[in-house]
Amino acid sequence: MTTSVVRWLSRSDVVRATLPLAAALGVIEETLRDHGNGAFENPPKIGVHPTRGAFIHAMAGWLPKQRRAGLKWVSGYPGNQRVGLPSIAGLLVLNSPDTGLPICVMDAAYVTAVRTAAASAITCKYLSPDRVNTIAMIGAGLQGLYHVKMLSLIYPDAEIQVVDINEAAVSHLTEQIRGEARIIRVKEAEAAIRTADVVVTATSRLEDVAFQFGWVKEGSLVLPVHVRGWSQDTTTASDLLLTDDLEQFKNYIIATGSPYSDISRVLGSVSDVIVGRVSGRVRSADRIVVFNVGLALHDIALGSAILNIAEQHDLGTIVSY
Repeated sequence: MTTSVVRWLSRSDVVRATLPLAAALGVIEETLRDHGNGAFENPPKIGVHPTRGAFIHAMAGWLPKQRRAGLKWVSGYPGNQRVGLPSIAGLLVLNSPDTGLPICVMDAAYVTAVRTAAASAITCKYLSPDRVNTIAMIGAGLQGLYHVKMLSLIYPDAEIQVVDINEAAVSHLTEQIRGEARIIRVKEAEAAIRTADVVVTATSRLEDVAFQFGWVKEGSLVLPVHVRGWSQDTTTASDLLLTDDLEQFKNYIIATGSPYSDISRVLGSVSDVIVGRVSGRVRSADRIVVFNVGLALHDIALGSAILNIAEQHDLGTIVSY
């Protein structure tokens, strides 16, 4: 039998591939367009939940136009931070669409952080108000960092108000940004949200309500990176509710239990707006909420772009199997 090989890319290998963040935005936008045109397979994620508030999910996807297929096996354990371990960890497996054989296995932490923030940034491109002067970033962890990086590419002149109960986390984020964005530390989430044109809540999973939709001013776009944490009227008082994939969102809400009494107003996906199936922002005063739960398609497309760079520069380790 012929020996097959797979390229292993560690976390440092993935970072060394240095995919430009602007290029990542292009990859995510193209993938959303494919999603909107129906050129995809992205079955709802399945998973197990060994401890309260934690998950281990399997996310598979196929992009026929890009000829990319694979699966991400990802875990989220918020309590890991207390013992010095990452809260999000996982592996991305890319397969040959011709033979089905694995061609690459890579650490998925960086891919997850970048694709999540890029999805938020592309959502802003199509649904934010015409002028974005102020962004509220609630949470200064890894997701907060990459959201600041991505949103600063879309809105280079915007002021980004960062809120976190851990002052050291805000200082660390500011140091890592190194002048790429205008960072202002704000102590209270309410103060930041009330003045923001775009609101991103990138905290760990919240069981209790921490943010009131009544704080959101007219015309703002709200992006809860995690579904929970917002008041009940988020789904009833908003002018437009969207997600990244309607079928997956409904399955996710059923599996995890909805923190909201009514999600029937979720109209469609961001990709529906991109391809013109849904109008998106109709009035400048519309308050829009988008629940981007996370698409395997984004992981696979972004991971494939990183694999291309790794192959060009001979990064990683080749393993026979």
